[in-house]
Amino acid sequence: MADTENNWQKALGAIDLSAIDSLKELKQEQDQLSERLQSMEELKASVSEAVFSRVNADYRKRVNELETKAAPLKQAAREQYAKLRTLLEQFEADHESIKLDQQEIELRHKLGEFDDKEFQNKVKAIESSVKEKAQARTRALELKSKFIDAFHAESELEGEAPGQPASPAATGRMPAVSDEAVSDAVATRLSNQKLPADAQSGKTQAMPPVKAPAPPPAAGGATQIFRAARLVPQNPEAGKQTYTLTLKPMTIGADAANEIRIGGPGVDDKHAKIMASAAGFSIFDLGTKHGTRVNAEKVKERGLANEDVVQIGAARFVFREG
Repeated sequence: MADTENNWQKALGAIDLSAIDSLKELKQEQDQLSERLQSMEELKASVSEAVFSRVNADYRKRVNELETKAAPLKQAAREQYAKLRTLLEQFEADHESIKLDQQEIELRHKLGEFDDKEFQNKVKAIESSVKEKAQARTRALELKSKFIDAFHAESELEGEAPGQPASPAATGRMPAVSDEAVSDAVATRLSNQKLPADAQSGKTQAMPPVKAPAPPPAAGGATQIFRAARLVPQNPEAGKQTYTLTLKPMTIGADAANEIRIGGPGVDDKHAKIMASAAGFSIFDLGTKHGTRVNAEKVKERGLANEDVVQIGAARFVFREG
């Protein structure tokens, strides 16, 4: 068991984190410049066009310089993150396999294959493996969090570098699906289902009509379809709880009265609000000093799309539909 533990510790220890600290510093500078550019737009009317253009060009030049400086570091981090992700997938699979082994031993004991003493010995060995796999998984998740903290979004860490086609999560638009693709998907799903005996024998079988329940009417008589969604924490500052979003508005902030409570620097008592409408969910910044970000962009109001990254203070969540 000790050799196994040493193996996963050695594998995780081989993950090179040298680019992470440098990327975090560059990210802080980029965020600062982004905030200044945002503030400049609000002050544009108070200065001459020449001054605005000069400062704006300077800030954007510095942003580009930082991005150029960060590019090789990001590539190095992505390569190491790919190794970490492979290890994490392995740890997850090992953990699930151990749980199945535990169930198998319990079943065999109930069937009389093991006496109580042998069963207890096997249980102890399994519990030791479960603990070890859990430790490996926890450590890998801690390293994953460090990588994510150095990027503006996990999708960027996984390879969506500038110049590549933007993902649906980044643009807020889902790719169009053709009628042929839908038909193929339905046909495949039906072909995988087991047919009734009459259908297999070639007999014609009349299927009873299926009446789908009508959705409840929305205000004004229009039909509204509500899609479930949730906020999933992505780092320790966001906590461990996943929040299910409903038709009821949900507030976010440091005050205990909020439906979603987070703390730390840059978080106001009443910081932001998420509301549902016929168009989907939207997030609203409640006039805070440090702002609310969606996909690293400071927003006052924004409709949320699947896999959008919401950041308040240091806490990051992923918005997921379905």
